[in-house]
Amino acid sequence: MRANRKLFTTLLPLAVAIAVALAVACAGPSAATPPAAPLTNTPVPATAAPQPTAAMPTATPAPAPTSGDINTRIADFPTPTPAAANPTAASAPAVSPTPEPEPDAAGAPPVFTLANGSIARYKVEEVLARTGFKVATGETEAVAGQVVFDADGGISADASRITVQAATLRTDSDRRDGYVRNRTLQTDIYPEVVFIPQSIDWQTPPPGELRGTQDFTITGNLTVKDQTRTVTWDATAEFNDDGSVTGFASVQFTFDDFGMDKPSVAVVLSVEDEILLELDFVGTMSPR
Repeated sequence: MRANRKLFTTLLPLAVAIAVALAVACAGPSAATPPAAPLTNTPVPATAAPQPTAAMPTATPAPAPTSGDINTRIADFPTPTPAAANPTAASAPAVSPTPEPEPDAAGAPPVFTLANGSIARYKVEEVLARTGFKVATGETEAVAGQVVFDADGGISADASRITVQAATLRTDSDRRDGYVRNRTLQTDIYPEVVFIPQSIDWQTPPPGELRGTQDFTITGNLTVKDQTRTVTWDATAEFNDDGSVTGFASVQFTFDDFGMDKPSVAVVLSVEDEILLELDFVGTMSPR
C-alpha cells in the first residue's frame, strides 16, 4: 500500500507535464497576443510620423449649367433678373368704344298703326234685273298694318304694310259674295289683298309734328291675287294731340288691271269695269 502511494506520487508530476505540453501543442501560437520581442540593448531609432500619401480632396467649382445637362439642378441656375418695363414698347390698354346713346322717343320716326274700327271696302256699279242701277258694296274690318315715316316725312317702305283679309268681304248678297270669293278674288289661293306704301306727297308742307288735318296722296304697290300694280291713293287725315288719327283714303282701278273676272250671276245684267277701293282708317301715331 505504501509502495503504491509512492509510485502515484512519482508519476503525477510527469502526467501533468505531459498534459500541459499536449495542450500547448494543440493550441498553437495565439493570434491575439504577439510574441514578446527579445530584450536587447540595441536602441530603436526614432522615425518620423507617417504622412498621408494622398492629398485631401479640394472643392471643385461646379461646371456652368447647360441646357443639355439633365443632371443640372434647378438651384444651380442663376435667378433671372426681370427686364425693365419699356413704356414706349408696352401696348396701350384696350379702350372700349363709347356706346352710342339709344335714340329717345323724341328722335324715333313716327309710326302710324291701324286700330280696330278700320274698314276696307270695294264698290262696283251694276245693273240688276229687278231693281236697275245699284252700287254693290263689300266691306270688312279684317284690315291691319302700319305706315312708318322717316325724319323728312317720307315713308320707310321696308317697314310699311297694310293687309285686307279678302275672304271676309261681305255685301248684301250671299250669291255675289260667293262668286267674288271663288271666281273674282280666288281667296282660297290668295287670301290677302296687300298694299305696300312707297312714298307720300303732302298737299301742304307738313309741320314739324303732324297735327291737325292733312291732305296727301300715297303711292305704293297693290297686290290682288297674283297681280301687283302701282297705284296712288287720295287721302285725308286728322292728327290729334293725343296721338289718335282718323282718315279716309280711296283708289280706283279696273278688273282688267288685276286680271279679275266680273261678277256674273243671273240677276246681274251688267257690271261696270271700274272698282273703287276705299279705306276708313282709325289708328294711333307713335311717338306723338
